[in-house]
Amino acid sequence: MNDTHERNQEALSRRAKWAVYQCPKGCVHVRLQNVTLTLSPCEFAQFVEMLGDAYVRLGVRAAVATLRPQ
Repeated sequence: MNDTHERNQEALSRRAKWAVYQCPKGCVHVRLQNVTLTLSPCEFAQFVEMLGDAYVRLGVRAAVATLRPQ
């Protein structure tokens, strides 16, 4: 994959090695250190939804775990 892109197309996370950007061809690239996921816009939307669902479920589990009697 050619990783050259303009900085104004990139949405950096708080960590410099993590980024999300869309290339001129329309693909969304999610860079996590040395791994880059290349997704279509539809796949990216599904990926984000899956991550959101997982975040909610894991957060609820953590909250419930703190309520259990020890």
